[in-house]
Order: sequence, then C-alpha cells, then structure tokens
Amino acid sequence: MVRVIACGASADFGLRNSLVAAFRQSGHNVDLLDMGPWSPAWLASAALRQPMLGSGFRREFRRRADALADHGPCDLVLVFKGALLDQSSIDYLRSRFGSPVVCWNPDSPFDSAISNCGAGIPRAIRFYDAYITWAHDLAERLSTIASQVLVIPFAWDPEIMQPTAGRGEAADRIVFIGTGTRERIASLQKLAHLRPMVFGGLWPRIDGVDIRPPVKGAEFCRIAGEAKWNLNLLRPQNARSHNMRTFELVGAGGSQVAPVTDDHRRFLGADSRTVLFREMKELEDILRSDPCERPPRRPALLEGHTYRDRAMHVLAGLGIL
Repeated sequence: MVRVIACGASADFGLRNSLVAAFRQSGHNVDLLDMGPWSPAWLASAALRQPMLGSGFRREFRRRADALADHGPCDLVLVFKGALLDQSSIDYLRSRFGSPVVCWNPDSPFDSAISNCGAGIPRAIRFYDAYITWAHDLAERLSTIASQVLVIPFAWDPEIMQPTAGRGEAADRIVFIGTGTRERIASLQKLAHLRPMVFGGLWPRIDGVDIRPPVKGAEFCRIAGEAKWNLNLLRPQNARSHNMRTFELVGAGGSQVAPVTDDHRRFLGADSRTVLFREMKELEDILRSDPCERPPRRPALLEGHTYRDRAMHVLAGLGIL
C-alpha cells in the first residue's frame, strides 16, 4: 500500500477530489494537505499577482504539513496546481515527508489567465521532482524547464458522471456547460440564432442565448443527458488536445460536438454520440442535424479512462509501483 499526501485546494467535482477517491479505491492511503481557504480574501487575491505577499499563507501551510509529517513518511507528495508554493516550500515538503514532490497541473502555467500563471506557479516548475500535464504540446514546453514531465490525459469519474434522468429543462436544446471566456463568448454570439442554452459563470448577456447558473455533479448529468447537442468549446490552452469535458459528456450520456484534434480523434473516434468539426459552418450544420440514437450501455471507449486508471499510471510513471 502506498501513502500519498494530496496537496491542494478542495473543490467539489474537481481533479484533486476525484484523484483522492481514485487512490483510495485502489487500496492506497491518502492524507489531505489543504491549501486554503486563505484569509483575508483580499490578501489572497493580491498574492496571485505578488506571490511575496503569501508568506503568511506559506507559514500556515508548513504548519499543516508538520502535523501530517508527524505520522511518518510517505511515498509521494502530489501537489495540485501549486498556487503560492515556492522553492523553499517544495524543498520543505520533500525533507519532511522523505518523498518526491510532484505537481499535477490541470491548467497551463503558460496561460495568460492570472489564475493559471499567477501565484508563482510558473517559477516553481523546475523545483518539483516531476510535473504532470494532460497535453503533449504543453509537455514539450515544460520539458525545457521541469526535471521530468509526464503526460496523463484527463479522465472521468464513474461515481459522478453517469446517465441521469433529466427534468426537461434542456430537452432537445443546444447546450454549453462551462465558464465564459473571450473565445467562447464569440462562438456563442455566432450561434445565437440557434437559441442555445449556457450553464456557467462569467457570461455577459447575449441576445438569443439563454444563460443559466453553473451546474455540477448530478445536475450536470441531467442537463447533458437530455440536451440535443452538447458543445465542447476548448480554451486556447486545450486547443491542440482535449479537456475534462471530452470524457465527462460521454460519461454523462450526452451527445457531444467537439473540435477536431489528434486527442479527440484518438479518444472519441469510436463514439457514435460525438461529432467532430473543423470550422463554424460545419459546426452549425451539425447542430441543425439530429444526433445518432444513444446506445443503452456506456460506450466501451470510456474503459481505461477513469481517474482510477490515471492514478495507477502516475504511480507507474514515477516508478512507485
């Protein structure tokens, strides 16, 4: 049995929580080293832009690490994203737990969003024993900085993402579930005449687009499963690969429309409920069509792509198993 220290902020239906459950389901011991919630909120926000302001947060983080280290060493410290961690923090974790310290970042540290490139995240890359990303194009950039880079694709959580009876809210509608970004807003503006529904935050008012609050977990599955089509609009950081929705929409039983990428061809090529597009005209033609009939059973393509599978790949890739 392996002991893992999972270090990061807790988020319902987030990567850390899914991986923690996956390690435990595989019979391994996982202890949680929470990062945050940090207070006062204004100082935490300022520290994203000026990491030197996070010294008090790092002291509290070390105190929490000490409490876990008193229970003995571990086999792996797995840091998720690593906001506000610097070289001294990473070295401290390594010395206290006697194990490699590895960062699993579900976002690109080269992305311009402050939540991705702030908090000292890019500067800390070279101090980890290994860095995990989901995309080969990101791995190429990371390999010039990091000691070791592992490419571990996103996956799905069968306990959360599963076909769930809807309530008719999005029946026969074109749906997008996700946060608003400049590129996504522009795409929905071009599709507004098709009267799509959007579930997510940071969206402006768009004539013709029905914007609703975010949905997660079972509610995500209800909406995705009953929608006519689910749009998967990739952020720039995912544009050459895939994202979490790639697997989640299939797991929830939804019909997906996603852009053509090598990863989407590789992961979704056998899925009758997913159609790939190259340009806006092709996308609009697909959205006007009817999806294939949905098979009664979970698609075979999801086999081998659970977070439990990914957890085992990490341990194997690091030589721990």
